[in-house]
Amino acid sequence: MEKVSVIIPVYNDEKYLEQCVKSALDQTYQNLEVILVDDGSTDTTPTLCEKLHDQDQRVRVLHKENGGVGSSRNAGLAMATGDYVLFIDNDDLIDKDQIEILHDLLKKTDADIAIGNYRLLLDDYEWRSYIDVENHYYEKTYTPAEWFKFQYDGDNRGPVFTVPWCKLYKRSLFKNIVYPTNTKIEDDLTTWKVYLLADKIAYVNKSLYTHRRHKTNVSSTVDEAAVYPLTAVENRLALLQMIGFDISDEARAFKERLAEMQGQGLREGHEAAMGRHGRLPARNDCPARLLPVLGCAGNGLLVNRLRAVANADGPGSTDFGTR
Repeated sequence: MEKVSVIIPVYNDEKYLEQCVKSALDQTYQNLEVILVDDGSTDTTPTLCEKLHDQDQRVRVLHKENGGVGSSRNAGLAMATGDYVLFIDNDDLIDKDQIEILHDLLKKTDADIAIGNYRLLLDDYEWRSYIDVENHYYEKTYTPAEWFKFQYDGDNRGPVFTVPWCKLYKRSLFKNIVYPTNTKIEDDLTTWKVYLLADKIAYVNKSLYTHRRHKTNVSSTVDEAAVYPLTAVENRLALLQMIGFDISDEARAFKERLAEMQGQGLREGHEAAMGRHGRLPARNDCPARLLPVLGCAGNGLLVNRLRAVANADGPGSTDFGTR
């Protein structure tokens, strides 16, 4: 039986880590190792990691200095001995048959990456699947070019395509892949590169992964973390065009994303201005009116991109004015 390396980057998650690891160890597919990469946790997480190792020798632990989730993924990949790799966030859960289903899908389709659907768990009580689980239109095997186009089919422009989890990869795909360590969006900058190294990508429309989201972490405002993924999209567009992929759908979605960021930023800027100054923001307030919302770096990125799109599409295509 082929071996699967389950890599879990860990940082200060004493509350949920044990549940996460248990969901990995209780798999119907049993030939696996669970690699916990403790990224310099300052709570009781390091002790908990050692406890989990003592309870089950399939759990391997690495303690390292804090370097971010990208560096933790890299460290986990360096330790991995399995034929396949699967990532889990340290407060998430996987269904007990996730690995078995994805592994069977890989063998059945001769694919290099198997991808499943996921559900959201909002503050422990509200569930929602990412893609409609009743619609099996998407259940098929794709080439990388087909997979990139599927990403923008209908309403499916979402994180299932960029996050590293809910996917079973051949470990050999990561031979020359390194996650960036100095960014908040290491997955956006990396996952699509792994897709390009695959010959086939298989998708099964079953919710096999539970992604936990906390209300305290869900902001209604546009922040820098929401703006920076545009950098990943720009990198992807440039490379895909260079290698001859049709990027029309990606380019369209990129412009739509810019418009969304602009609109949301203006709404939040309006609320901030009313709260601070008791007046509506004027046209000449831009881009300063977005600073409380985006931060200096995020605001600069957004405005420069909007200007670039305006220059490409003609005057008036990205009017900042309120109506």
